[in-house]
Amino acid sequence: MKYAFFQGCNIPIRIQQYATSTTAVLQHFGITLEVVPEFNCCGYPARNVDEKAYLLPSVRNLAIAEKRGLDILVICNCCFASLQKAKNVMAKDSVLLAEMNSILAKEDLKYCGTAEVKHYLTVLHEQVGAETIKKKLVKMFTDLKVSVIHGCHILRPREITRFDNSFMPRITEELLLPTGAKSLDWRGKLECCGAALAGINNDLSHKLLKEKINGAQDAGTDFITPICSYCHLQFDTMQINIQKDSPETKLLPVLLFPQLLGLCLGLDEAALGIEQNSTISPEHIDHIKSLLGPPKEEKKKKKAPVAA
Repeated sequence: MKYAFFQGCNIPIRIQQYATSTTAVLQHFGITLEVVPEFNCCGYPARNVDEKAYLLPSVRNLAIAEKRGLDILVICNCCFASLQKAKNVMAKDSVLLAEMNSILAKEDLKYCGTAEVKHYLTVLHEQVGAETIKKKLVKMFTDLKVSVIHGCHILRPREITRFDNSFMPRITEELLLPTGAKSLDWRGKLECCGAALAGINNDLSHKLLKEKINGAQDAGTDFITPICSYCHLQFDTMQINIQKDSPETKLLPVLLFPQLLGLCLGLDEAALGIEQNSTISPEHIDHIKSLLGPPKEEKKKKKAPVAA
């Protein structure tokens, strides 16, 4: 199975380890991700400025994937929501669709609505499945507690994203089960991390981030596991900036889901880019390794009895 790999703008520049670890994990299950140089921004930054300017970039990306005969796999939640929004609007507004296609025709592109948009967690959950993942694991965690934060755009508006139950999401938890890691129920797990307010109201942005850090730490977590790239930047970059102003604040290290799963698949931490997480120290890596159980033993085949 092959997908057109849509990374968005932030991940290739600021969170390369998300793409690296996701690619390594999916390759383990026979899924190939094709990087498409022609892809552009999903349009999210123009969302509150101009509706057409917001939709056109996503429609163009979908048309490019269609021309290649590929569905799109997304790892950025904002990109996922933007692409799903574009598909939803194009299906309902034939006049706007015609206008978009008149623009795309200048590049010999046409949007027909045939390319599907898949979040990588959905692919792991539906196409691979927890049982197959379990069979592929070479190690399991013995006592790892993580606080998953999905972010806003993958869960809401649920009629657009159609990712999971927005009130009680279960996909990530079900994917975590085979690894032995425990997904904690913690205060703030379904709330905004504050990234959307950065640069607009930094005080409130920092307050929301601190609330999430405190909620996860109070629950006894080892690591925060953000699904959203903006949540990752909040916890892995902004958290360090906050700690500089408040040295007494205990740092909450970040471990991405594909990094966690990759370790259980036997992939090296360097190949998963774990050391690229700003909040991860060599001590944290040692701690993660200490929580991995011994390699799963291969079942020994019984030898047929030797004839007398």
